[in-house]
Amino acid sequence: MKMTMLDKLYKPDGKRLNVLITGRPGSGKSYFIKHTLLAFNKKWKDPNGRIIYIDPKLEVDLGEDTMTDLEGLEKHLQKNRIAVIYPHTEYVEEETEATIQMIYDIQDANPDFKAVILIDDAQTFLESTRQAPYQLKRLALTGRSKNLRMVGVAHMMVFNKSLEGSISYLVNFTMPVKLYHRDAMVRYGFDAKEYADELSQTPYSFVWFDVTAGTSRLMAPIDVKGESAQERKGQTEPVDTQGKQSRKRDTDA
Repeated sequence: MKMTMLDKLYKPDGKRLNVLITGRPGSGKSYFIKHTLLAFNKKWKDPNGRIIYIDPKLEVDLGEDTMTDLEGLEKHLQKNRIAVIYPHTEYVEEETEATIQMIYDIQDANPDFKAVILIDDAQTFLESTRQAPYQLKRLALTGRSKNLRMVGVAHMMVFNKSLEGSISYLVNFTMPVKLYHRDAMVRYGFDAKEYADELSQTPYSFVWFDVTAGTSRLMAPIDVKGESAQERKGQTEPVDTQGKQSRKRDTDA
């Protein structure tokens, strides 16, 4: 059975590693995340599955009955599939760390529990010049074995040794600045320069890069159902926005 884009993005299946979604403000990143998350939640039938969104920007809106805080998280997840947490602005890192610890505690007490954890503004925790916080590093490196999957959301491509080697997919709405082009190739094997012009010509389009397979494709903007044009057509070999075949065959598509 072929995995859909939504499953590849979010499903904690004990096989796929983490995801990094990057793009400058206004590039379509927030729209993409909201609608793909809601579409995934609708199709994900696992009664033990949960979606947890940690948003230091205090912006994301995933609907009624999704908001909670750290103290109420465990009780909230007993009745709701989606939890949105706005960390206190003065204690963002501390509350993010405590939230991840609590998720691990819930999973330890309930082995069937599965979750995808989205962390916005991930670049603030995973700067290349600093050591990653312990719980975030733990999630990146060991989450898969617990059916806990991290999706980092950032304004720029993140380079951190705690994350590299633990990423299955990059989703880029804007290319990294030229200073980072070489790092993108060295760290992830991603040729950022190849798509720069195409992304600028088609607003809200994005590049999907499979880190493991080393394949990339330029994807059309999604609709409110969380689907790209390629997904709507049900094509097994996705095409780019110009209607050409993928630059490299994605054997996992």
